[in-house]
Amino acid sequence: PLARLRPGSSFSGSVPAQKDLLQAALLQGKMMLRSRVLSAMRRSTTARGTFGSPKAHEPKWVEEWHADRREGKDMYDWFFRAFNATGIYEVALKSSPRFYGLMVWFAILGGYSWSRMWDHIWNYENQGMLYAHNPYVYPIPEDDE
Repeated sequence: PLARLRPGSSFSGSVPAQKDLLQAALLQGKMMLRSRVLSAMRRSTTARGTFGSPKAHEPKWVEEWHADRREGKDMYDWFFRAFNATGIYEVALKSSPRFYGLMVWFAILGGYSWSRMWDHIWNYENQGMLYAHNPYVYPIPEDDE
């Protein structure tokens, strides 16, 4: 048992008693640490097979719905087969850094193309009214003779 000391009081006992007290305190500290670690580990493990865990089963109709792959039944089956044959997903869309890089390049090229398209439309609609369409014609210099 651990003896509690009040502030200002002294422990009068033999050296072996102090060693026993120190060993008991260390043992209690180790046990508390071990129990904290074990309880933290117990809390962090996922519950197996309970609601929301990966091992939990969906309702039967959901599992049947997921099992139906719709191969050959979909009207866009030709598109999916062609897309899967290109390998674009495995090369560029599956990896996050490559996907983000592809999206950035598409945004840059798409933004540039969008801007150039509206520039051409503006140019077409205002043909003959823009400064670029009406160059300055310098007057013929007069002869002083």
